[in-house]
Amino acid sequence: MTTFYLSYGFMVVLWFFGRELINFINHQYTTGMASDLTSLAIKAVIMVGLGAIWINQTNDQLWVKKRKLYNGNFPKIFWIVLAMFIGYLFFLMFGAHHGFYIQANPFKSGEFISVTLGAGLVEEFLFRGFFMNFLMNRYGIVTANIIQACLFQISHFPLYYLEGLTMTAWLVSIANVLPLGLIFGWIFYRTKNLWAGTILHCVWDTGVTLFI
Repeated sequence: MTTFYLSYGFMVVLWFFGRELINFINHQYTTGMASDLTSLAIKAVIMVGLGAIWINQTNDQLWVKKRKLYNGNFPKIFWIVLAMFIGYLFFLMFGAHHGFYIQANPFKSGEFISVTLGAGLVEEFLFRGFFMNFLMNRYGIVTANIIQACLFQISHFPLYYLEGLTMTAWLVSIANVLPLGLIFGWIFYRTKNLWAGTILHCVWDTGVTLFI
């Protein structure tokens, strides 16, 4: 397990410098869609690259083997959680804007694709596809899920730090991200299918980006 946590620490440090590189490129050279695709590419190279290497190296030690990670298993519980996500996002939208609201120009931020699609695809592959998957063969669901959710949360700290968030903003972000990590981990446990968590992740991020 020491190697497991050292690997995670290496990923966080690499991701910190990756975020620095993204910020530098975006401030100096790119805007709009180019900025968006640059952010997605750097994040994918780091997280998908490391995830693929670790999954290949530890395939015999994983709870769900790599060839079965993406499959067609969408049980009833997935659809219930998906409906709850959509309902809650609409509740937040009406609470924040007192009616239907949609972001007028979401691509202007330079982070639309990297947040709405990229985060779900990349982060689910690494955190549930590898970290949660590896931990499930060593701990029960509760312990494995709490650990991977904490690892998922910590991986967001470089972004919080580099964006200069206030302490209040840190706490608000943690209050949102940590429970989501637990939900995505639990869905992976219930479905043994990375598509399920990826869809939920993308729906959440898209809803927050467009409607909140």
